[in-house]
Amino acid sequence: MSFFALLLAFLAEQVRPLPRSNAVHEAARAACRWAGHALDAGSRGYAVLGWLLVVLAPALAVWVVDALLWAVHPVLALLFHVLVLWFTLGFRQFSHHFTEIQFALARGDLNLARDHLQQWLRAGESRVSTENMSVAEVCRTAIEEGVVASHRNVYGVLFWYAVLPGATGAALYKLAGIARQEWGARTDGFGEVARQAFLILDWIPARMTAVGFAIVGNFEDAFYGWRQRAAAWDDPQRGVIVESAAGALGVRLAAVSSAWQPGRPVQEPDPGLVGPVQPASAASEFAAASEVPDEPVRAPDPATLQAAVGLLWRAVVLWMALLLLLSLVSWAS
Repeated sequence: MSFFALLLAFLAEQVRPLPRSNAVHEAARAACRWAGHALDAGSRGYAVLGWLLVVLAPALAVWVVDALLWAVHPVLALLFHVLVLWFTLGFRQFSHHFTEIQFALARGDLNLARDHLQQWLRAGESRVSTENMSVAEVCRTAIEEGVVASHRNVYGVLFWYAVLPGATGAALYKLAGIARQEWGARTDGFGEVARQAFLILDWIPARMTAVGFAIVGNFEDAFYGWRQRAAAWDDPQRGVIVESAAGALGVRLAAVSSAWQPGRPVQEPDPGLVGPVQPASAASEFAAASEVPDEPVRAPDPATLQAAVGLLWRAVVLWMALLLLLSLVSWAS
């Protein structure tokens, strides 16, 4: 049933994409804001209680409803799974930004591509400015944001949906992500609890996503990026996802260290269009000691955006195939 529920949810999202600002997500954010204010007593214990109330309690409620519907009729449970997945998956919530940037660059309109990228970053509450970005920087930032968004809106949800019973896992992961967004910037117990809880929930899925990128892309380079570069990021979890995708695509998505020597030339796109290579975001800063001195580097260009779209869809197909295999094994047993 899990495979068919997921397939129907994907189809439903393609036909009727869920708006980024929807009643369910806004209610979850409002609950986080309420708990963050009402339980703000300066104690970490209250922060844990708040997280349990806004994340774990609704996830358990999903499990109870799922069990009750299954007892009535499996078809009702299937429809409930589709509904929960429709609210937790979000491929179309970011893919249209990616597409608009592709179209703008294909027409040679760098300013329009910058504007679309800026709207995307602001929707994610990023403070990175795109005003002076070159073509390479726009492509780099779009790919970085795209692979992270695909992980948190698709692959991470898929993992927990497959691991926990019913639709509980999908709800748990999505709610934990919303709590991290709402509380993550805080320096008190709420921020610490939200960040640590999501880090724990996302640790295995992030590495499963990296494995998926390696399988459907350049295997050796994807693993090299994951193992050798990710730890140097300010957010190593994000580094695992982005660096494995960069390796799978055969490009760099971070600044080239000054330690690099031109034993092999850097392969850049059209030098008339592309400026100096800069980090895609503040999280992409590498320590010079982590770089390999004679490592070949190719900066991303508009063609890489299309390659990234293919990588993301191949990874989706891979995990759908694995879920189908697990479903067949479950039915056979």
